[in-house]
Amino acid sequence: MSDIAYHKDNTTNIATFVIDVAGPVNVIGQRFISDLEKVVMAAKQDNVRGVIIVSPRKASFLDGANLKELLADAGPSDIRHVTLRYQEAMADLARSPFPVTAVLNNQSALGGGFELLLWSCDKVFATPKSKMGLPEVNVGLFPAGGGTQALPKVIGFKAAVDSILNGRVASAQNFAETGFVAIGQPADLVNLAVNWINDNQGVVNRNYDPDFTEPNPISDDEKRKILANAEARYGISPYRLYFLAAIQSMKQGLNKGIDEAARSDVDVFAPLFVNPNTRNKIDLFFLATSLGPKLVKVDPKKAIKVDTLAVIGSGLMGSGIAQVSADKGIKVLIMDVDAEVAKKAIEKIGATLDDLVKRGKWTPARKEALMANLSYTDDYAKLKDIPLVIECVFEDLNLKKQILAKVQDVNPDIVFASNTSTLPMSAISEGAKRPEMVVGMHYFSPVPLMPLLEIIEGPQSSPTAVATAVTAGRAMGKTLILVGDAPGFYTSRTFGSYVMNGFRLAELGLSPWEVDLIGLNAGFPQGPLHIYGTAGGNVVYHAGRYMASQFPDRLQLPNSLKKLYEAGFTGAGNPSFYLDERKMTPNPQAANFIEHKSGLPKPTPQEAQDILLLGMANEAFWCMTDGVLKDYFSMDLGAVLGIGFPDCWHGPARYVSLKGVKETRDRLIELAEKFDIPGLKPAPEFDRLIACGLNSNLI
Repeated sequence: MSDIAYHKDNTTNIATFVIDVAGPVNVIGQRFISDLEKVVMAAKQDNVRGVIIVSPRKASFLDGANLKELLADAGPSDIRHVTLRYQEAMADLARSPFPVTAVLNNQSALGGGFELLLWSCDKVFATPKSKMGLPEVNVGLFPAGGGTQALPKVIGFKAAVDSILNGRVASAQNFAETGFVAIGQPADLVNLAVNWINDNQGVVNRNYDPDFTEPNPISDDEKRKILANAEARYGISPYRLYFLAAIQSMKQGLNKGIDEAARSDVDVFAPLFVNPNTRNKIDLFFLATSLGPKLVKVDPKKAIKVDTLAVIGSGLMGSGIAQVSADKGIKVLIMDVDAEVAKKAIEKIGATLDDLVKRGKWTPARKEALMANLSYTDDYAKLKDIPLVIECVFEDLNLKKQILAKVQDVNPDIVFASNTSTLPMSAISEGAKRPEMVVGMHYFSPVPLMPLLEIIEGPQSSPTAVATAVTAGRAMGKTLILVGDAPGFYTSRTFGSYVMNGFRLAELGLSPWEVDLIGLNAGFPQGPLHIYGTAGGNVVYHAGRYMASQFPDRLQLPNSLKKLYEAGFTGAGNPSFYLDERKMTPNPQAANFIEHKSGLPKPTPQEAQDILLLGMANEAFWCMTDGVLKDYFSMDLGAVLGIGFPDCWHGPARYVSLKGVKETRDRLIELAEKFDIPGLKPAPEFDRLIACGLNSNLI
């Protein structure tokens, strides 16, 4: 069976290329490229009047390269050969004497699939729900199939740089105003393509048209300035070479045609593909997409069906949970102490979605469907027949227990899920009428954007409560990990070590901004002291104080954190380490609150990086020791998707595997003693692994 079938309508003399690759989605492998070469040659030999590219596959038009095939046994020379062949096949189609179109019926065209559209197609006809984008940086690569040169011709240079470096995937509706995409109903798409071909004989592909003008044209000097700014922002870490590769690709293509520029990309792409940090990211992609959905195992028969749920607390987290639930067709009742407060939360959700509609990111129909699923109340009696309630009030144990009691008084059979980030289920459910119905559902902010959901199984949580939380979380589209009960669970506990160690480095003599730069250099998306300001110092302080009280032998609250908190330097609208959090403009006054430790050496940049990375890894391994984590897959998935552990290292388990278990333990001992950091005391899990003869390949 061919990956691309060729059909010619003898009446219209229009050829159809039908993409249908064996496997769950359409991907680009060597057979696909061979078939593309063949069907392009056939269309030319038949002297067709035009080409329509389609796929009968549900959801997938063409979703990038077959990474498993490329990773199997391919070296840089093999990658180079395959990439050049695909480029040449797309160029051959683009330079053909007939119009080329594509039809996407609620399907996705991603990576190399989108590059086929960008390079070879003159027009694309799609439904509003179809998706397109170049997400290569999300797997440690960059668009080496001409995407960096072709996308600016569709959306303009500045927008293309932003889209490529953020790996954005957008609705086809977003591209409609460019003229590249025409939106239509499924039944009309092919006819629209046929009519367009008939009306546009002799069209010149924009990538080869010397008279084509790029949208929102700017000078080469302005383009170089945009790329220089991008390099300063994205190119800090030497472990995230894919950003620099994408920037280099766009830079070297400024004065080249698409063919020459794309060929130059191969010299960067081939070695990047076999780079260890790229392999980490690709492996993480497979973990998230293949194993991730199956990682948490529950008996679905024990789950209560959730087509309606309640959210108690209408703040940022509660509103976010309500929004993602309603977007998936679940009816959501938002509760607060005052019905008017809950009503305003719904209005705020509506205003946020209106903005997304205006920017073309959402369709009006999607927004209206979501809003129709939202209602509000302040009456606990309304919970009588609801199967699941998610509590989202602030971290006050007594308040959470009071709310639980009120809920179970009205509906003792309801599954009560707390969105706490630190308080154990055992503490929340203590004294409850039905503690077995209490479970944790820890979301991450902003809820609509963060993919992870941490399910906490309390010591008395029943299989029904856990299964209900898991199935509801999956229905919301979240990636789940299941963890045991303990203060801070897994993610908050491990994330807290990163922020606290950032403070300790500042107290050891590094400037706060140097600490953040070291974090960025290591591959973290944000420095630890930057996080203090953006997450809110109040939250960091109270969470840190609570965790220090639970683990007094290892965790100590930095004095500098306490001084900043007491002085009101807490960010989130108040002063913090930066005058402008987005631009990271340093606030010199913050340094006045750093209490320097005497008698201890100042860490080198490498020691500081090790303290940040190994500190998080060590806390993750403590969670294995304490039974909070059951497996290394959950460790790595949760750390990257939930708390920003550098994805270029895959996660704490892979990072330790690469360094060596014994070497990691020994380095932790060295750093703990040299800089008096009790939190770096190695977890017993390291000794267990060493005793078992394991020093690498944990994941």
